[in-house]
Amino acid sequence: MPDIFGIEHILYLLVSITLMIPLSRWIIKMAKDEKKIILVIRIIGAVLFVAIMWNRTSIALTKGSFSGFLPGSFCGASSLFLSLGTMTLKKDSPFFHSVAFVGLYGGLTTLIYPDFIGQSDSIFYPMTISGLVHHTVMVFLVIMMFRLGFVKPMLKKWHLFPIGLSFYMIYGLVLISELGYGDAMHINTPILSGTPLNWFVLGWIVLALHGGVLYVYETIRARRHVKQAVTVETL
Repeated sequence: MPDIFGIEHILYLLVSITLMIPLSRWIIKMAKDEKKIILVIRIIGAVLFVAIMWNRTSIALTKGSFSGFLPGSFCGASSLFLSLGTMTLKKDSPFFHSVAFVGLYGGLTTLIYPDFIGQSDSIFYPMTISGLVHHTVMVFLVIMMFRLGFVKPMLKKWHLFPIGLSFYMIYGLVLISELGYGDAMHINTPILSGTPLNWFVLGWIVLALHGGVLYVYETIRARRHVKQAVTVETL
């Protein structure tokens, strides 16, 4: 049975990273103008939509019911929201300054610690492999959105993150109250069993983390601009 940090998990990460690095370099080299950048992001968004639909369909068929087809986790919801958003919304939409980061944080965390990886004797069990794939494509999509300038992270737009999180919670409440879900967005249960990491505690941690990430990002970017300016003056 596949285990977290077991051979199957490690091999999956190695293969994924090995594929993503050259692909990202090729995309950056190829997408030189605005139209190509938007086209690339929309294509990856469409791939993510296929991946999350594959995952939700696999879950529904395994459980023998489509009553819980809509994703009830932050990562599943982010894959769905982000795929639809990248296929329809404009560059640097306020929508992305929340959903993209939720997808990035959740996707990276899950790829490092996929608690669902032991669902079957094989990592290629449909629910397992589709879950890993949609998390991988989501992380890759967000990275390319940042690298290509489709989304420009800014500390002054930090407030969009908690606003977006509030809509995640509203979505979760609708799933619970109207569609009969036992839980969604960890409203009723902690993200890790036996810990105090419920939605409220985790929310404050993530908000602080996000502010720190944006601060570090802007600091690094500012230093690069200074170095570039000094280099130009020297020349």
